[in-house]
Amino acid sequence: MAASLLSSFSVILHNVPDLIDVHLMSKLLESFGAKVNFTRNKDYKANHTLEIDCSNINNHVMSHETASKLRASLLMLGPILSRFGKITTVFPGGCNIGKRPVDMHIKALEEMGAKIEVEGCNIIATVKGKLQGKEVILEKISVGATENVIMAATLAEGVTIINNAAMEPEVLDLIEFLKKMGANIEISDTRITITGVEALNGCVHKIIPDRIEAGTYALAAIITGGKLELEGISLSDIRCIVNELKAIGANVEIYNEGVMISRKNCSIRSANIATDPYPNFPSDMQPQLMSAVCIADGISVIEENIFENRFAHVDELRKLGANISIEKNKATVNGIKSLSGANLCATDLRSTAALVLASLVAGGETTINNSHHLWRGYEAMHEKLNSCGADISISS
Repeated sequence: MAASLLSSFSVILHNVPDLIDVHLMSKLLESFGAKVNFTRNKDYKANHTLEIDCSNINNHVMSHETASKLRASLLMLGPILSRFGKITTVFPGGCNIGKRPVDMHIKALEEMGAKIEVEGCNIIATVKGKLQGKEVILEKISVGATENVIMAATLAEGVTIINNAAMEPEVLDLIEFLKKMGANIEISDTRITITGVEALNGCVHKIIPDRIEAGTYALAAIITGGKLELEGISLSDIRCIVNELKAIGANVEIYNEGVMISRKNCSIRSANIATDPYPNFPSDMQPQLMSAVCIADGISVIEENIFENRFAHVDELRKLGANISIEKNKATVNGIKSLSGANLCATDLRSTAALVLASLVAGGETTINNSHHLWRGYEAMHEKLNSCGADISISS
């Protein structure tokens, strides 16, 4: 969505989810002067269509109220600066899961010729003429910083090289989208080379499936001992989590137009798992996997290497009876036979999903407060799980 700002022509996106963050991003685009049309799929709650026309952008000041609720708002920094030469934005919002500094975004854009000032919570960026292609070395792998520099570089003058770039499927999908628009981008290992062009065109693009959503539903099948077909998902889409799913006892097989997930004729197995940048196990799946191993045979150790505040769900899982101890960035989970319902409080998107999974197998009734976080990353999750036998109701 942010990349659509790079073109004065209309872009059409398919396979768009109906999520809070999508609508917040649409609101930001409209505040800049873009026309945004979200068309819902009438057949089922997925695969919607979004048309974005950024031909009449007339504003470069981002809404504080909207941007402060949305982590992805920072991704507008590179495109608007590159196309229009100025932008005023704010530090982004999103889940409170630890430090996600904007330093790398700012440093890279400054190396490309931008002048960036931070005044309180405001980020004011300007550039005289065009951004200049440079060789950028990211001090740590960052999806957001990689995406911001790629987008900024598409209209920059000269060649930009990003070293130590993130290679998540979402980054590669962004590159594919930009290339359809006419961008000149080449990839070699963790090195991305962008040769700036004069202008980008419009295009039609189908967004890749959400591997984290797919992984969450896969764990729903595993934790309940059920069987789910993930339609429209391929093994390559979830290859970063397949090994871990199999390690705890999942059976993963290609089936029709998707993947079938079930638990083998056994209890959930304990496992030692560490989160790391792609293609390793993603931090966004760590809370959900922890819910599953709460009822595993034996002791599991989960090491969190991405975010320092990603164990917020542990206290809530303990209320269900889970036996979990924390030491620095490692959680030791001593599996128990069963969980019991309780009154819980969610703190972020993935922790909410984790609590939903644990609640599916907890005895009695469980109430999850602050569950609104869920709608930032899962469309109609309660309806989809209810269609498979769950009993979930939503109250305002």
